[in-house]
Amino acid sequence: MGGGLGGAALAKAMAERGARVLVIERERQFRDRVRGEGIFPWGVTELRRLGLYQQLIEECAREIRWIEMYVDGTRIGHRDLEATNRQPMLNWVHNEMEEVLLRAAMAAGAEVQRGVRVCDVKPGARPSVSVEEERRLKQVQARLVVCADGRGSAARKRANFAVQQDSYGALLAGSSRECQMFRLIRTIGF
Repeated sequence: MGGGLGGAALAKAMAERGARVLVIERERQFRDRVRGEGIFPWGVTELRRLGLYQQLIEECAREIRWIEMYVDGTRIGHRDLEATNRQPMLNWVHNEMEEVLLRAAMAAGAEVQRGVRVCDVKPGARPSVSVEEERRLKQVQARLVVCADGRGSAARKRANFAVQQDSYGALLAGSSRECQMFRLIRTIGF
């Protein structure tokens, strides 16, 4: 359930390996929600392994080769991502990326049903999903049900999956200088 980044990428990978895959997506057409996204270099490595990198670059993604950090208009840091990670970050408009990845899943053999609302999820030895499409209810059984419908996942709630979350706040990894800059930024309220 869910045809965004996680659901579509998983569907593509599974279909390429011979699994019969059905993606259930609520949206008939993804909408621009005035947000973009980025994926850090270690995620770019995974996109390459999944065979998605080139398609994203050709259709919607832009390479981000460095990061500049500013406080009150003053540059406090510069990070050359390719020099330190051997590859860039990627940035894209969210709804464009979702369409590209869903098309990639379909090209790999996944079946995609759009405009379908999940009504119930039953986990267990024979998991099933109840869906409504054009006011008709139907039951779909599967060997594996993946709830990839976002942070506020309705499917996860319907299946009574416990949500576990760490309360770290914001974290940053990197050199001690970068961590000091992050503490400075956090202290002054960014």
